[in-house]
Amino acid sequence: MPVSVTLLQVLATMLRLYSLMLVVYALLSWVMHEQHYPPAIRWLQSMVEPVLSRIRKVIPPIAGIDISVIAALLIIEMIRSFILY
Repeated sequence: MPVSVTLLQVLATMLRLYSLMLVVYALLSWVMHEQHYPPAIRWLQSMVEPVLSRIRKVIPPIAGIDISVIAALLIIEMIRSFILY
């Protein structure tokens, strides 16, 4: 197996992991208030918020509903499908 294929698979796996981080962060944001985040959730927030804040600049909340996580997941899946196929 060529090295480039292996690197692409690693990149695709990292993107999948980041997608999982986004989903976990979104679910936790529904049930926990930001002021009460434990250190692990604050770390997760520091990993995903830079991407989400950039998306929020382009797509603001619609009727008070933040769809930046959905947009990020769609973008990540498009990149993954481009890499893998």
